[in-house]
Amino acid sequence: MRNTRSRIVELDPGARFESLRQCRIFKGLKPEEIKELVPLATHVLYAKGAYIFHDGDPAEFFYFARQGLIKLHKGSSSGKNVTFVIATTGDTLNAAALSVKKHFLSAQAMTEATVLRIPRKAFWAFEAKHPVIALNIINLVTEGLDIEYNRIVDIIGEEVELRVVHSLFMLANKFGPNLQLKREELANYAGTTTETTIRIISKLRKKGIVSSSAGRGSITISDISKLQNYRR
Repeated sequence: MRNTRSRIVELDPGARFESLRQCRIFKGLKPEEIKELVPLATHVLYAKGAYIFHDGDPAEFFYFARQGLIKLHKGSSSGKNVTFVIATTGDTLNAAALSVKKHFLSAQAMTEATVLRIPRKAFWAFEAKHPVIALNIINLVTEGLDIEYNRIVDIIGEEVELRVVHSLFMLANKFGPNLQLKREELANYAGTTTETTIRIISKLRKKGIVSSSAGRGSITISDISKLQNYRR
């Protein structure tokens, strides 16, 4: 069953402008150029667990995160989910998908989350006037590919315990030591099972690296240095 609980929430033009400025693909644009997007951007609130879009849906809007956490994931025919990105303020959700007009990942709110969305044709027209956006998208896609290639190498070549540890370190670098993350979500990000993740989190807690359990919906990293230099 598709969970799409959402509603449009009014956001004043000044707040929309400040949010647009935080989006990385608009880096290099002048403030007056970004202001052209303000009347085109709609502010939408999604409940925790709601989907912004599904894998295979038409890419009708350009989305980027304003507040909250949003995971970009893909499911296999066997029912297993793999999380590729956990997005937050300023992160784009689907810039690459606009070129193929179809989403190749699903976007789901991990917490209550808000996004700004711009209709695809309006975004394309704006991009045509400002080619730096295309360069920024290429840079983001390249950066994402580099991260995913390294994760594939980790999944193939590293023991699962180190994969979970490295995943925690990457997430802590992006979001800080207090991660609003369930054990299942961490497992999907690290490419392993929930049961294995529970066991590894318990081991890390005993070593003083993690101070709270993912079973309560959060993980707190108490010693980032130990996490970075972790060895079995």
